[in-house]
Amino acid sequence: MPNRILVPIDLRSPENTKAVLAGAVKQWNTMKDPELILMTVVPEMLAGLDWRYAIRGETGGSEEWDIKKALQATVAHLNDVASEQIPDGVTFKTLARHGSVYEEVLEVAKELDVDQIVLGAHRPRSTDFLLGTNAARIVRHATCSVTVVRDQ
Repeated sequence: MPNRILVPIDLRSPENTKAVLAGAVKQWNTMKDPELILMTVVPEMLAGLDWRYAIRGETGGSEEWDIKKALQATVAHLNDVASEQIPDGVTFKTLARHGSVYEEVLEVAKELDVDQIVLGAHRPRSTDFLLGTNAARIVRHATCSVTVVRDQ
């Protein structure tokens, strides 16, 4: 059975994405029969927000919200980012979900029976200690090991 590493990626944070992917590749290199699974979550959309902006930071007028189209565009973008940043020889799979970030990450981790989650986290702000971040919620509720890669 492969050693599965789930890597949640925030496509809106390129610097953090680079660090998280580097950390995930380090873990991949230490495992026997590793499987790298990159995922991202399309957030719930606010009324009036163009979904293309939420995924890629693009503007250009609104477009009707189509979750299937948004997920396809997100996976394509995730594949592009991963292909640019993951070294040759490191195999990976990609997927996208829609909803609450921490809930979707935990659900995928459970569904795929992952051995480890490698995720990024921003330096905590004072509000994070009260409300909790997605990373903190994932760390608290994951049933597998979690590696947190901090931003610089």
